[in-house]
Amino acid sequence: MDNYVVSARKYRPTSFDQVIGQDHITTTLINAIESNQVAQSLLFCGPRGVGKTTCARILAKMVNNIESNDPLANQNNLNIYELDAASNNSVDDIRNLIDQVRYVPQSGKFKVYIIDEVHMLSNAAFNAFLKTLEEPPSYAIFILATTEKNKVIPTILSRCQIHDFNRIEIDDIKKRLKEITKLEGISSEDDALHLIAQKADGALRDALSVLDLMITFSTEKKISYENVIKNLHILDYDYFFKITNHILNHDASSCILILDEILKLGFESNNFITGLSEHFRNLLICKDENITNLLEVSEGVKSKYKKQSSSISKELLINGIDILNTCDVNYKLSSHTRLHTELALVKLSDLEKKTSQNKEDNLSEQKNKEEEKVVEKKQKKETSSQIKEEEKKQEIEKADLEEKTTKESEEESEEKETPENIKKDVYQKETPDLNSIFSSDNKKDKEEKIIKDETQNQSEEILDFHLKNLNTTIEKYKQFKKITDSQLSILNKDFTIEKNMILIDFLSDLEKEIFEGFKKNLLNHIRKVFDNQTIDFSIALKKNNKGKKLYTGKDKFEFLTENNKEIKNLQKQLGLDYEF
Repeated sequence: MDNYVVSARKYRPTSFDQVIGQDHITTTLINAIESNQVAQSLLFCGPRGVGKTTCARILAKMVNNIESNDPLANQNNLNIYELDAASNNSVDDIRNLIDQVRYVPQSGKFKVYIIDEVHMLSNAAFNAFLKTLEEPPSYAIFILATTEKNKVIPTILSRCQIHDFNRIEIDDIKKRLKEITKLEGISSEDDALHLIAQKADGALRDALSVLDLMITFSTEKKISYENVIKNLHILDYDYFFKITNHILNHDASSCILILDEILKLGFESNNFITGLSEHFRNLLICKDENITNLLEVSEGVKSKYKKQSSSISKELLINGIDILNTCDVNYKLSSHTRLHTELALVKLSDLEKKTSQNKEDNLSEQKNKEEEKVVEKKQKKETSSQIKEEEKKQEIEKADLEEKTTKESEEESEEKETPENIKKDVYQKETPDLNSIFSSDNKKDKEEKIIKDETQNQSEEILDFHLKNLNTTIEKYKQFKKITDSQLSILNKDFTIEKNMILIDFLSDLEKEIFEGFKKNLLNHIRKVFDNQTIDFSIALKKNNKGKKLYTGKDKFEFLTENNKEIKNLQKQLGLDYEF
C-alpha cells in the first residue's frame, strides 16, 4: 500500500501565484524581493489554515533562489531553519538559535529562520531574543508566525514588519476545492462544495481535510449534498424552509413535529434555534437587493430564499428574530430546553395572526378618526350657526330695550304735562301717534340692518388672527352690544397677542371682576370671527405703586413737616405728641 498524502500537503502552494485569498500580502512580498527591500524580521499573524507558514517557506526559497515545484520534496536546506516555538519555548532554545545565527551561510545569500507559533515563547525567551531580532546579521532573516498576536509582547511587535492574513472567502475556497476534485477525478455537486467551504470557517486547510473525509466516505467517487449533510452532522436548509411555511400557515403542531424529528437525529435545540435565526436573517436580507451578496449560500439555495422572502412580511421577520434571540439568551437558564424551544415556535406561529389583527385595528382606527373629523366639522358648523342666532336675538332685544326706554321717557314727560294737555290728548286719541310710527320704523330699520350685517359677515372671508384685526373686532363689538361705561373703559385698554392668547393687564381687582362679567360673551364673539376655538384671554394684575400710603400718625406728621418745618418747631415748644 502506497503512503497516503493528505490534500493539505499534496496541494500546498509552491509559489505566491498559487496562494489564494492573500493578494495584499503576496504582492507586497514579491515587490520587496524584486526591489531588494525585504525586512530582516517579519511577523505573519492570522487565523489557522490561511497560509502563514506556506508564505514563509516560499519567501525563504525566493530570497535564496531555490526553485522547487514539488510540495512533497525534501525541505532540508542549510539556509532554511524551521522552529516550533510550542515545544522549543525556553531561554536555552533561543540561546541555541542565537548561536547558530553567528555563522555565515555556506551557500546562498540568506539564512532564514521560520519560528512557528511564536506566541508560545516564555517572557524570558522573548527578552533573550530581543537584541538579536532588533540587530540581526545582514545575512539573517527572521519570519515569526502566530495565530494570537495579542500574546506577543509589544517589544517584539515593534521590531517586526507585521503582515495580517485574512480569512479566506467562501467562494475562493469553493473554487480551490473544485480544482482539486477535477485533478482527483471526482465529481461533486456545487451545493456540497459550498457547504464544505462554509463549514471550514475561512481556513483552507480545514476545507481540504473535510474534502478528504468526503472523498473517503463517497464510494462512488461523487460528493453529494446529502452525503455532506450526513457526514458533517449539519441541519439541512429544507427543515428551516418547511418550518417557515408552517409558521406562515399558523400550524404550530407541524413545527413541533419537525423539531421532534430534528432532535431524534441527534441535534441540540440550541443548534436549531441558531439555525432558524440565521434562516430568518437571510430572508430579511433578501428583502433588499443591494445586500443580497451577504448571503453565504449557493445560487440554488439563494433562489429558494428569494422565493420564500417574497411571501413573508418584513415585520414578521423582525419580530421572529426578536423572539428567537430572547429564546437563545434564556436557553441556558431554562431547565426544560425542549419546552422552551417549543414555546418559541408557538409564538412564531401566532405572529402572522397578530400582525393581521394589528393591520385591521389600524384600519378601523383610521376610519374612526375620519368619522370623528366629519362629526367635529358638523358640530362646528352647528355651533357657529347657533352663535349667529344668539347674536341676532341679542341685537333684536337691544333694539326692543331702546324702544322701551324711549317710550318710558315719553310717558314720563306726558305725566308732567298740565290737565289741559291731557284733555287735548283725549280728544286726539283717534289721530295716529307720530312717535310710535317713528319708533316702529326705527325698529324695522334696525332689524333690516342687523340682517344685512349678518349676511355681509357670512360672505366675508375668515380673518387672520393678529392685533389689527382684533382691535377692529372689539370696536364692532362695542357698537352692536349694550356696553356700560365700566365695560367700555376695560375694552379701551391695550391688548397684545402671543400665539392664540390675548394678553390684558388690570390695575385692580375691580377691573378684573367687571371683565369676568362679559368675558364669555366677548370670547365667543372673537372665536366666531376668527374661526378659532383655541383663542383665550390671559389676565395679569399689576399693582399701581403711586407712593407710600399714610397709615400711622407718625407717617402723617412726617409728611406734613416735609413742607412746613414750623409745625415741627411748634410741636417741640408745646411738647405735643403726634400720636394724639
